[in-house]
Amino acid sequence: MSQDSPRARVAIVEDDAILREDLARVVEGAAGLEVAGVGDTLAAGRRLVEAAPDVLLIDLALPDGNGVELIREARERLPNIKIIVVSIFGDARSVVRAIEAGADGYLLKGAGEQQAEEAIRSVLGGGAPISPAVASHILTRMRERATTTPGTGLDAPLTEKETAVLTDLAKGFRYKEVARLHGISPHTVADHVKSIYRKLAVNSRSEAVFEAVQAGLIKLKD
Repeated sequence: MSQDSPRARVAIVEDDAILREDLARVVEGAAGLEVAGVGDTLAAGRRLVEAAPDVLLIDLALPDGNGVELIREARERLPNIKIIVVSIFGDARSVVRAIEAGADGYLLKGAGEQQAEEAIRSVLGGGAPISPAVASHILTRMRERATTTPGTGLDAPLTEKETAVLTDLAKGFRYKEVARLHGISPHTVADHVKSIYRKLAVNSRSEAVFEAVQAGLIKLKD
């Protein structure tokens, strides 16, 4: 990102003052990023979302409500916003709820400043950063749902290439990495993703993975 390029604006909603300050410091010290505002409650988060930030870092356990509510509201209001949950790990269900609501990534508190910055840059580039411990539980949860939910019988099943691309994206690979794996351009990967979203009637990578697993279109292994 050149000096003339606009900086990505990052809003932080976290009730732990120390972590909130740490995250703000990470953003302010990172090239191409700036703090759009900070808040420690759901109400404050709603005000921050009204200012249309590019990225939202949010804790789920807020004093006046569950962060999942704000994730859902932010996704409806700002379809292109990137959302990263920064929270303690409760259970697989809470993680799944956050992702289904529209979160693009999920980091555990204490993940480290470098990992936090990398996560922000990853979502801005189309990635879906998820802490390994969280990813393991998500896979378990998806397998449970896949075995208890009948396939949906999609009218437009994914092509072989789309299935392969979505499987790699589900593993956390970025567009450029997927392109290299399949010998195609990142632009072609993006075209495949658009087609996948259209066929599955979803708006995010996380939703696409869940729908595809439930429908039995892709299988994920540890």
